Order: sequence, then structure tokens, then C-alpha cells
Amino acid sequence: MKLTNFTDSKNATHHWYPFLKYEEECKAAGKEASVNDWMRASGQLQNRIDFEETKKAAEAEALKAKSEAPKKEA
Repeated sequence: MKLTNFTDSKNATHHWYPFLKYEEECKAAGKEASVNDWMRASGQLQNRIDFEETKKAAEAEALKAKSEAPKKEA
């Protein structure tokens, strides 16, 4: 019977270990790991990313429309 070391992030299946694997990859690449970046990279925040992009595009469009609108004299 082979025992698996479940505290080793390479073998473990605990819900937090995927982040620890990501953290190890970041350290190897010389980057700082954050939970937010990990969630974005793994697609867990895709709805939030889509919302942010849509909001940014809407704000840019509103600014463009405002700058193109004729100025009213008071």
C-alpha cells in the first residue's frame, strides 16, 4: 500500500492546493502570486472580467459622446 503525502501540493487534492501549485509556478517564474491573479488566470472570475471590460468600453463611449456633443452657451 502506497501512502500519498497529501501535504505535498503536487499530489494533494484539497481545495486550496491548486493555488499552492500556482504559487510555486509564480515563484519559479519570479512573479508574485496573488489569489486574485490566480482566480483570473483559472477563469473563476470571467464574469467579473467581462463586466469590467464592458464597463470600461461604456465609459469610453460616454466620454466620446460627451466630447462630440455641441456645447450649449449659458
